[in-house]
Amino acid sequence: MRQIWTIALREVTRLRQRFSGGVSPIAVLMLLVGLGVLAFALRETSPLGYGLYRVGVTGDAVEIRDSRFVVMPLEQNAAEKFLAERAVDVVVNGETVLSRAEEKSQYAVGALKRYLSRQQVLEIAAAQEITRAFPLRVQVNYIDAVNDAPQEPFIPSLQTPPTPFGQVIVSFLFIMPLTFISIFFTSSFMDEKIKRRLTLLLSAPLTPFQIIMGKMLPYVAFATVATIGIALMTRAHVGLALAIFVPTSLFIFAIYLMVPLFYRTFQDTTFIAMFVTTMTAVYLVFPAMFTDLSELAFMSPLTLAVKMYRGEAFTWQEYLFPSLPMLLVFGVTVYVASRLLHEEFLNTFYPLTTKIADALYWVIDRAHPARSIFIMSIGVVPLVYLAQLIILAVATNLPLRLLLGAALLASAALEELVKTMAICVLVKRGEVATTRRVIVLAFLSALGFLLGEKLLTFVSVSIVSQAFLASALFNTGFLLVPLTAHFLFAAIVVVLYQRLRVRYVFAVAVGIALHTAYNALVIGGAL
Repeated sequence: MRQIWTIALREVTRLRQRFSGGVSPIAVLMLLVGLGVLAFALRETSPLGYGLYRVGVTGDAVEIRDSRFVVMPLEQNAAEKFLAERAVDVVVNGETVLSRAEEKSQYAVGALKRYLSRQQVLEIAAAQEITRAFPLRVQVNYIDAVNDAPQEPFIPSLQTPPTPFGQVIVSFLFIMPLTFISIFFTSSFMDEKIKRRLTLLLSAPLTPFQIIMGKMLPYVAFATVATIGIALMTRAHVGLALAIFVPTSLFIFAIYLMVPLFYRTFQDTTFIAMFVTTMTAVYLVFPAMFTDLSELAFMSPLTLAVKMYRGEAFTWQEYLFPSLPMLLVFGVTVYVASRLLHEEFLNTFYPLTTKIADALYWVIDRAHPARSIFIMSIGVVPLVYLAQLIILAVATNLPLRLLLGAALLASAALEELVKTMAICVLVKRGEVATTRRVIVLAFLSALGFLLGEKLLTFVSVSIVSQAFLASALFNTGFLLVPLTAHFLFAAIVVVLYQRLRVRYVFAVAVGIALHTAYNALVIGGAL
């Protein structure tokens, strides 16, 4: 721990030197404060139309909670006087609504009607989940005090549930400083890699794990402080905010840790970092916009934040659904990075595919390849799981005919690649020479992948099982059937590559095609 702390202090010193003569840390702090103030404003008010109408209420009137209305309690005998003197735009006296003939008062009545209609939809949604309710036509006629003309009918079953846009924007403000801090971390790592200062650190009596954790520690601390600050400014529960966003920050740091390991120039790193930032934002924001529409919205931690700001509870299962895979991805990534943090890997410049194969070779324990393949197959499951959740979320919200085949194909490609790449790398490097040996490794890879998949699916089975593609993407059937399928497809790929000398891209294409056909059969049986 002492070595990690020493490297962390060194990283803080380097960060201060990088800011000297440029952007002051105080400016960064002011930016974060500004974001917090904006979050507070967005949470407390609706900036457009805030306080637009003044409503006087008397008697047993309905409760009004909308930022467009300024509610004023009035004595019943003074209500009409306030309305006539234009002190209020409309008066609600029990079930009676009083207004003036002028335009603003009538606009206030119309806005109040729409607000009450929306509240009725929310009450129906709270009583029964709207996505599972059969169509129900409820007609409400509002009688105009002047000409008794009925208004348009209101049909709750045909209404679109409200989108939690405001809460998602406020929740995303937690992600913005995390992204900036992660980019600083990647930039620092890349700078030391290019200037070969990492080589000096590696020559010191330090382990790669200590170097990684020491360099990451200050940035994780900054991210935690930013999370606490935004939670305080937005009046969120600090402990709950940390529980939601600490796994998210570790997940983001894990992604940005891998970027400088695989690229040698700032130009490449900047391009990939921007791509990663965009994809991460889409992954976090898109599902949260479907809060209350689908349980798959819980694949994003921002959905938990939306619930937090609404004051609504969520279960441990709903919390673990996004958080556990993120924590597992962080653990696996740190382990892989500690295996790759050596001079030979850092200073080679190969195409990305060759670099990935090189990384797999260094991660594998060549003294115990069978055990290593088994553990790697388990370790890679969180990454595949997150990718399959994204596929599942997209496929269940877009036209079935267009995306069913693509979703099954993408899922099969992910699984066959992660199960067979490491084995084929061992074959190419001459570590495995016999067909019998590669078949044994294929079985261990299939077994490890299935066990990891089952453990993660167990955490979220009630959520995932609601989607019709889940049975194919997550193999939720009897254990022996998916194990046989996983082994068979992986064995075909590695035997084609080792025995028949088929190029890997064609061998894995055969496995993907067979796996896609199997997924289609599973879907056919589930429908």
